[in-house]
Amino acid sequence: MARLIVNPGREGAWEIPLRDGVTSLGRGEHNHFQINEPSVSTSHCHILVNNGDITIKDLGSTNGTFVNQSPVREAQLQPGQRLRLGGVEMLLEADVPQTVPPPPILATGGLRITPRAAEPPSPPEAPPIPPPLVAAPTQGISVPGGKLFCKFHPKSPARYQCHKCNRTFCELCVTSRNAGGEAKKMCRTCGVECVPLAIEFRPEAVKGFYARLPGVVVYPFKGSGILVLIAGTIVIAGLQFISAGLFSILTKIIAYGYLFSYMQNIIHATAAEEVQMPELPGMDDVFAGFVRLAGTVLAAFGLAIGLVVARIFEVDVPVSFIVIAVIFGCIYFPMAFLAVAIKDNPLAANPLIVVPSILKVPVAYLVTVILFGGIFGISQLGNLIAAGMKMVTFTTTSGSMLLMAIGFRLVWSFISVYLLTVNMRILGLLYLTRKGDLGW
Repeated sequence: MARLIVNPGREGAWEIPLRDGVTSLGRGEHNHFQINEPSVSTSHCHILVNNGDITIKDLGSTNGTFVNQSPVREAQLQPGQRLRLGGVEMLLEADVPQTVPPPPILATGGLRITPRAAEPPSPPEAPPIPPPLVAAPTQGISVPGGKLFCKFHPKSPARYQCHKCNRTFCELCVTSRNAGGEAKKMCRTCGVECVPLAIEFRPEAVKGFYARLPGVVVYPFKGSGILVLIAGTIVIAGLQFISAGLFSILTKIIAYGYLFSYMQNIIHATAAEEVQMPELPGMDDVFAGFVRLAGTVLAAFGLAIGLVVARIFEVDVPVSFIVIAVIFGCIYFPMAFLAVAIKDNPLAANPLIVVPSILKVPVAYLVTVILFGGIFGISQLGNLIAAGMKMVTFTTTSGSMLLMAIGFRLVWSFISVYLLTVNMRILGLLYLTRKGDLGW
């Protein structure tokens, strides 16, 4: 029977058996097998097994389905291929069918060979005495980090060991034989019974939040990060040229919705422990992304916005109240955004989730808010200068000054996307290293 090994080679690897018919995978509880990871969509994919053929079909997932690092919508699978649902790695394994040797050939070249008369059977020989087997260790073999793999499949976890040649094997590399109604796993080379491995995993040291922070500076340039930053620059620069009107409103909704999907993608990739920038998200979720972003902003700055509107309508609202409301929103917003991005629901920005989460990780979150606010402040300062350069492009008559102003705006748009990516990486690291405390 075929099976998927989830997180192969890691501590906590587990199997998904693939029986005949359809098997649904996703983050939702309605699936046959639930994969509770933020980078996996609620209904991510279906796997169909039919007469030994295995087909995978993506169900429009946010972060995509990959076979041997290639994105697929629908593909036929073969044993040994590596799959990735969002940021979750999998390995497809299947039992090797036992082959029956062909019958002896009794005719060649058109001539029939007459077999000799059957000789009387010789007395049965005494069965060979098998070599003594070493019992499986009761406490398991101590392996640092659990890194014990198959001799012939270095990325597959070992399940058996031959105590004659001391090699370790996965399910595919041992032979199954029935002996007394019991299935025995035999070494293909030595022909002796293999012993199941009992492994004591020793987790490798995991870097904490503060140890990972320096890496956020170079993270946007890893993998296809440069291309992603350039694409984001084009989107942000294009927003500055959109004029007023109904079309511009619709365009900005699409742009900001896509921007939220981009930011959410980075948080999901970080939560899945990916070290490289994810690919650009699709356009199928932009309106829902805008709703999530708008809901987060209203939850964080709704009080400040209401006080400003009241003051515009000449209600006597002290300026100090507005300042306090803005400061509260700046403290509240990063955790609210992280909750909405992870839970994929704008209702996650409510105080019953956000405030207790802040209190569970106060020191790490304070560092996050300081970094988040500092990077955002640098971004806003650059936006003010870019706005001044925008006025120059409409008023100057100097060609060199015009080129300089346009060049600065393009460069600053690139820097803005870079700073935004760094901020999302910081939020993702906060969740990755503190998700046990947050309890989401």
